[in-house]
Amino acid sequence: MAALIKALLEPLWDRLLRGTPRKEDAVPRPSGIGLALGGGFARGFAHLGVLRVLEAEGVPIACIAGTSVGSILGAAYASGVPLDRIIAVCREVRLKDFSRWSISRMGLASNERMGELIRKWFRALRFEQMRTPLAVVATDLGTGEPYVFRTGEVVDAVRASCAFPGLFQPVMYEGRCLADGGLVAPVPTQAASAMGASFVVGVNVGFNNWNGSVPKNVFQVVARSINAAQKHHERDWERFADLLIEPDVHSVEWDSFHRAEEIIRAGEAAARRAMPRLRDMLRGERRHSLNTTSRNRWTETPASP
Repeated sequence: MAALIKALLEPLWDRLLRGTPRKEDAVPRPSGIGLALGGGFARGFAHLGVLRVLEAEGVPIACIAGTSVGSILGAAYASGVPLDRIIAVCREVRLKDFSRWSISRMGLASNERMGELIRKWFRALRFEQMRTPLAVVATDLGTGEPYVFRTGEVVDAVRASCAFPGLFQPVMYEGRCLADGGLVAPVPTQAASAMGASFVVGVNVGFNNWNGSVPKNVFQVVARSINAAQKHHERDWERFADLLIEPDVHSVEWDSFHRAEEIIRAGEAAARRAMPRLRDMLRGERRHSLNTTSRNRWTETPASP
């Protein structure tokens, strides 16, 4: 009985001592949207089209979470590189610019050149120096769980997040063996939500449209194999997004870097279609609570042909 009375009265006594928490004492959420940029290699250029529209419309971005190609583009933008500069680099970049054939038991190539590229054109190289708060998601091959970078060197994080299995060798980091974040977080909405933004906007570019075409190389074979496995599992990451944008790039192979302009335009078109819904959210027409386990989600879908 004494234990029961203590359990009932202790919270009340604690409140009397400390005072009732005031609304203004709550930690404020960052102003703006949390942007979750998914994986998809060359298809990820669509993220640039989305960013171009968000900039033109004056949409505030409170934080960015990135997986795979979404991590390198998101990190470049978060570091303060002008969007036009990022687009110019992506128009010229090819797979050879961030990979080096180095066949081992762990993969066919190293992505160390990606680190060189990052050091060359990023304006900040540590998470703590980013102009926009950043999270990068990789996959821990020891646990099968996401590993989310929020501090330290950005080069290590991005290389790990982009270490596509079978092609790139995993990245060793503090005793962990890390690979492409798209394995566990195809669109890192949960990481963006954990950063506290009022709304999470996910950009999904990574799923194949299964048009019957035959893969042409080992990269496409592995990519489609992972896609096929993900296709038949619940997309749990969707419940952390308030708005999901899916540019129409699903017929683009993952290594089609030469189609940058077309892919960027697809991202722009998708973002424009999503703007009315995004404006509604920013005007305060909120249809969810960050304290619930499920979020009401709007989905932007490609326009009918």
